[in-house]
Amino acid sequence: MNTPKIFNNSNFVIKFQRIFYGDTFGNPLKFPAPSFHPTCQIKQPISASTAPAATVGRHFHTADLQHLCCSSPMAVPASDGGREVAFEDDRLSRIASAIRVIPDFPKPGILFQDITTLLLDPVAFKDTIDLFVERYKDKEISVVAGVEARGFIFGPPIALAIGAKFVPMRKPNKLPGPVISEEYSLEYGTDKIEMHVGAVQAGDRALVIDDLIATGGTLLAAISLLERVGAVVAECACVIELAELKGRDRLGDKPLFVLVSP
Repeated sequence: MNTPKIFNNSNFVIKFQRIFYGDTFGNPLKFPAPSFHPTCQIKQPISASTAPAATVGRHFHTADLQHLCCSSPMAVPASDGGREVAFEDDRLSRIASAIRVIPDFPKPGILFQDITTLLLDPVAFKDTIDLFVERYKDKEISVVAGVEARGFIFGPPIALAIGAKFVPMRKPNKLPGPVISEEYSLEYGTDKIEMHVGAVQAGDRALVIDDLIATGGTLLAAISLLERVGAVVAECACVIELAELKGRDRLGDKPLFVLVSP
């Protein structure tokens, strides 16, 4: 696919925007009329291989995104002595193919990473849970902390399978009773996540689970919250990583395991 001429103009500046859970800051980037991807038949605003990257929020980004149906079947674990390790598995292809990318949602120019189609596919959904369980079943994890909201989908079955408790990490004013909270920065403003006081004990080994990592801010807040009560965060895990946003880098020395990285 040829890159639209607008992106070949060196004087053209991509205006970054951030979209966080449906709140839009700045004006959405305008794209030319999209074509249709030959495999999954959904619209693709621009060529992933040639276009410059534009924004992102947690489940949204624009440009520079290969359709997940074309993603290479590779899982990317945490660093191993500074070297990134990857492995191939047929299940990863099914998972990648089952994730739908919705263009122009919730605003024009945005590509939304939609896992609901993964949940509709019992084989691919089971593959997802199985891959996480296989990784963590022998790591002595005592707490699986799920980040609102999609971490609540993947976290409980993983926790049950490995014999750990599940702790929901929620947005403010969603949990009854005493809570402990952690504030984190957005591009414009701040937000918080909370968990119940006493849900996690000092010395617990925790796994933080979410569906997607973009800039890494939410995972950082979850890590901080767990460490404040004395837990050891063994690893963070996500189904999808938007690698161009470099959220992995923000986690520092905290390991991150992801299944697909388009």
